[in-house]
Amino acid sequence: MDNRKVVNGLVILTTGLLASSLSSFLEHYAILGTATDFTRGLLDGLSVVAFCVAIFVLVRSRRAT
Repeated sequence: MDNRKVVNGLVILTTGLLASSLSSFLEHYAILGTATDFTRGLLDGLSVVAFCVAIFVLVRSRRAT
């Protein structure tokens, strides 16, 4: 298993968790006014894509051995 690929997968996973957390934060505190719903949707979509890419990278790095 290549250490670099695992670290990249974990960084992408952390990015997805951060985007999901920011979306939940915006749900409770609507600090952006009318753009809150758009921003929450954007962050939710980003987190889903980041989770899928992280799973793909981590499985691929595991399969390379």
